[in-house]
Order: sequence, then structure tokens, then C-alpha cells
Amino acid sequence: MTPPSIFVSTLRVLAAGLLALVVTACGGNIEEEIIGKWVERDGPERIEFDEDGSVVLHFEGMELEGRYEFLARDKVLLDLRGPRVTSDPIEAPVSIDDDVLSFTMPDGRVATYSRAD
Repeated sequence: MTPPSIFVSTLRVLAAGLLALVVTACGGNIEEEIIGKWVERDGPERIEFDEDGSVVLHFEGMELEGRYEFLARDKVLLDLRGPRVTSDPIEAPVSIDDDVLSFTMPDGRVATYSRAD
């Protein structure tokens, strides 16, 4: 291998590494991105996620409080409680794209929220 081709090979390796770093950085961390206030896009619901794992859902005049936990990068466990409301924790696929938070509920309905911060 001649010296110029070693240089070109080194540049290719560096470029590939830089591209991988940029793609990873742009992917974001959903566990950090979810923190904050969100407003339902097609309704009056509001939901707020705190970095300590607490969550508050404002729904039909009620306030449900609880905890959330990521089971995987794309799945969250929501455990909400409130007056007159008892339910089992919900496992839901979750994604955030351009400040739009989406949950796929167990019945197949997709709930979408816009960032309110």
C-alpha cells in the first residue's frame, strides 16, 4: 500500500466513525426527552413527566398521579392512581419525534401529545 492510500483509508475510517457518532447523537435519549409537560393533540389531556420517575395526568377534571419506568428504549410502564380510579399498570410502546410524544395503548389506540414547555 502506498502512503497516499494509507492516508485515504485512514480518512475513510475517521469519516465512518464521525458519521456513527453524529447518528447516535441525533438519536437522542427518550428517557431524557420525555421529561416535561405535554398536551394531547386531539383532546384536553395534559401529562407531565418528572426526572424522578413521577408522572401526573390531568384527565376529565381529575388528576392522576403515579410513576413511570422505561422497560426498554421504546416501551414505558405507566402506573397511575387517583380518586375513584384504580387500574393495572399499563405497558405501552412510546416514541418521540419532533416534539410529538406517542403512546400505543393496549387497545391499539395511539395517543399523541405535543410538548407544552
